[in-house]
Amino acid sequence: MPTERQFDPRILVVGVVGGFVGGFFGVGGGIVLVPLILWVLKTQRHVAHATSLAAIIVIALSGMAGFAVEGQVNWVVGVGLAIGGVTGAAYGANLMDRLSPRTLRNVFAIVLIVSGLRMVIG
Repeated sequence: MPTERQFDPRILVVGVVGGFVGGFFGVGGGIVLVPLILWVLKTQRHVAHATSLAAIIVIALSGMAGFAVEGQVNWVVGVGLAIGGVTGAAYGANLMDRLSPRTLRNVFAIVLIVSGLRMVIG
């Protein structure tokens, strides 16, 4: 991973792919960005999770803007989810920081597997 003062063009590729998939499927950045940050940019697991949280703020706003202009955003639900999400994210980030990289990897994998099965099974 480049130091904070070095720019690696692969960062843009990871951002484009993560943003596209997030906008297309409406998924949180962690599902796509965390694996990409780990594999392409070779960061530590905790850094990848925290970095995806920072990036998803702007990615989500960008993806939402077009839908908002077309009146396709349910603002009551969106604001309620945001309020709950901010609280949950604070607790989740605190817990994530306490886990070992191996435990974090395993929990993340389980969440992805269960989410994938729920989509397939219904």
